[in-house]
Amino acid sequence: MNALQKTLAIIATLALISQTIRHAYVLWVEPRESVLDKYDQPMKGEIESSGSLQELLARYDKVHKEAEEKRQQHLKEKGEVVAYGEQLQTEPFKSEATLHTAISEWEKKSGEIRELRFYWFVGLVLLALGWFAYKKLGRWWGLTLVIAGFGEFIYWTSPTFLGPGTREFDRLLVNKFAYSVISLALLIAVIWTFNIFSQKSERTTL
Repeated sequence: MNALQKTLAIIATLALISQTIRHAYVLWVEPRESVLDKYDQPMKGEIESSGSLQELLARYDKVHKEAEEKRQQHLKEKGEVVAYGEQLQTEPFKSEATLHTAISEWEKKSGEIRELRFYWFVGLVLLALGWFAYKKLGRWWGLTLVIAGFGEFIYWTSPTFLGPGTREFDRLLVNKFAYSVISLALLIAVIWTFNIFSQKSERTTL
């Protein structure tokens, strides 16, 4: 039993430490700029500076109207819709597509933040029940719930690889970093409370 607890504790510690370090790196160390940025369209800077989804929607609404007017004009003059390749390469279609992608990413990251918070607190409840069961009902019952709780912590604070581009991506990273740190602190507390690495526990097992 003690050997299993040690193994699981080591695995959980390695997972939480490594992903916490990665979150910190992406947030504060990883370069966000490229030498090619000066050649990119100004829309990229507008997206990155947007402080809310409403700001992005306002920009998209304006560009979308311009794009629709161009589509209708093109249809009247040439009798056909704008070719897909042309829409990807010319304005305002290119900005429309870029903003559409940015809005979709923003909404996706907002959803991930909600999921992170909900399931992390589910993990916290499982951990609390596991601690109680470990102390009062039986070590195997308690350990099962504790593992389930830390499984939620580790999975939902795992690294996000898509992004950056919007402030919502940074907010997701901040949340994941904070919850990873708290999860690591809780893991240390559980290791200490359960005496998993204590010499006394080893002698008792032997």
